[in-house]
Amino acid sequence: MRDAHCAVQLDDRWYRSIKEPEPGDEGTLSWRAGPTRATARLTAYEGGIVLECQLDNESDASVVFDAWRPMVVDAEEGGALTVTDTPWEASVLINGFQSWDYAGVHTLDDSGKDPQRTTHHSWWTAALYGRDRNSMFVAQVLRASRFATVFQWRYHRGRQPSGLDPGAIPLFQVEQHGAPLSQPEQRTGAPEPLRLEVPAHTGIVSDPVLILYGEDGTQTLLKGLRLAGDASGRTLFPTVPRGWCSWYHLGLAVTEGDVRRHAAFLARRLPQLGRGAGARPVIQLDDGWMPRWQRWGDWSANPEQFPSGLRALTTSIHRHRLAAGIWLAPFHVAADSELARDHPDWLLHRRDGELLVDPRLGRPYHLLDATHPQALRFLKTLFRGLRRDGFTYFKIDFLYGGAYEGRRARTRVTGIEALRIGLQQIADSVNPPGSPPEAFILACGAPLMPVTGLVHGCRTGGDVGAPQVLDGKAVEPVVGFPYIVWMARNQSARVFFDRTLFAVDADVVMVNPQLSLDEARVMITIAALSGGVFLYSDDLERLPAERLDLLRNPNLLALVGGTAAEPHHLFRAPDGEAGDHWFSTPEELPPVWSRREPEGALVVAIYNWSASARIHELAFHDLSAAPGPFRLRDLWSPRRGGRTLGVHRDAVRLALRPHSVRLLRMEAVAGSVS
Repeated sequence: MRDAHCAVQLDDRWYRSIKEPEPGDEGTLSWRAGPTRATARLTAYEGGIVLECQLDNESDASVVFDAWRPMVVDAEEGGALTVTDTPWEASVLINGFQSWDYAGVHTLDDSGKDPQRTTHHSWWTAALYGRDRNSMFVAQVLRASRFATVFQWRYHRGRQPSGLDPGAIPLFQVEQHGAPLSQPEQRTGAPEPLRLEVPAHTGIVSDPVLILYGEDGTQTLLKGLRLAGDASGRTLFPTVPRGWCSWYHLGLAVTEGDVRRHAAFLARRLPQLGRGAGARPVIQLDDGWMPRWQRWGDWSANPEQFPSGLRALTTSIHRHRLAAGIWLAPFHVAADSELARDHPDWLLHRRDGELLVDPRLGRPYHLLDATHPQALRFLKTLFRGLRRDGFTYFKIDFLYGGAYEGRRARTRVTGIEALRIGLQQIADSVNPPGSPPEAFILACGAPLMPVTGLVHGCRTGGDVGAPQVLDGKAVEPVVGFPYIVWMARNQSARVFFDRTLFAVDADVVMVNPQLSLDEARVMITIAALSGGVFLYSDDLERLPAERLDLLRNPNLLALVGGTAAEPHHLFRAPDGEAGDHWFSTPEELPPVWSRREPEGALVVAIYNWSASARIHELAFHDLSAAPGPFRLRDLWSPRRGGRTLGVHRDAVRLALRPHSVRLLRMEAVAGSVS
């Protein structure tokens, strides 16, 4: 890295740092920014460097703060970043702002991309991979406590600035702004300006950013995320939940009877799910339980669908030795709700004084202002009440809305801070400080780094289907293999977050007959090898016997909750799709994913993402440092422990049907080869 600098934006004007550190302090840069003094500190940390900026308003008047640039490497100002000698072969991690946003791996070089569909940014985490050195340059926000951090870059082989080395990347910068507004059609917008008042003789500090470099591939990325999890107070639950979710088949038509019958069915017909799990499986009631239709904010059970109330429902679930879970969107308030009518002062306002409406949704929803004392008390009362009603699993959704910028009761609080204030209240309400945690909190639609340390798990992709309701009754949901591919794409890019930041949730498992049996096996395998939350979401009583057998497979269930399987050569085969939309379908995903078991065996999934049959030769040297031979077992066999496929020394050829997976357990053995 050469000639990097820092900058701060005050009242729409950028002030950049001087080129040289102050005398006698090589780790500090200070510069004048209008009437203020800005300081950037560079601190050696775990083999990398931590960047942190501070603004001190030394004047007698307030100033308006907009944004930070903790690091800028710009060829137009003499800077350059070199990660690899062949950047035209390099790839970059694209990480979206929140759970449902696109995640994937793209080529760094723009020269082969459609200029209308190119993306040059990643939120919270950036990773640039150079295949010639197996090198990884990682930039990672360590704690997202106040700002929304986005990393931006530019490289085009045919448009390299004159005089710049062909191997240099001409632009890489870190920016910290306000949280973005979500947009229709599964998109997140650009960062919002903050316009924060910094009173006289006060200051403001950036969120710390870690810079790492290593020549050990994804291990450098994992190291950066572990350090971020450490710094953010990562909170892991003793067990990873498994169970059933009402949403994808029953949707808004869910009733008390539906939940009761699924609790009975799970206990009676699928006891395998709870064996060896270390905790009771959960029956999770999703959206649809509050007053019709989706009057979020009025969190009371709809008497038409839940006449017995929530406490009676959890009691019936507990009788089957199952845990009870519930869904809420705690920061969203329907415009036609009683809360919006009675307490407009609890809601987030735009800077012009009007109530803010979430632009993402088709119906008008306002946002709860978690900095308002009465709104915060409302959250406390709500979640304590649900906890007393017997719920120990909380799926809290649409959390991006809690981070929107606007006019709040506490004027100097950013959207990210407000989200964290509200989440802290929720966490303390369901798991009182000082007591062992008994309730699992799953974040969804969530800005990924700000929730770290406040939740136990987090969704890492969009919905894997869409429930359908006709005349108030549930009908067949929308499912299909494209949803499974999108699920796998996000899981492949965000697999590195598992247990470094939180337990991941790739989303539910479905074996609906609209999927082929092979496609259903692919979906189950992705979820079982994700390391995270594992929930069914079909109407279980209506499934044919061969579909239920897929959900009972003991070999797959034994994999749930283990370490996440990593795709092989993810960064060596970047996505040719240059879009950054949840519905962007990659041309190809890595076919081979593997994980090491505690006793040393290797579990390997070989996927065929295409619509044509394929033969895959699995070369063992590409999987393991240990020499062969290996005994192979087919784990999708219903036989406990898997069906033996013999002993092989160097490789095995596997026939894969369209949209299918082979799942193998490899155990090193001594002896002859069959």
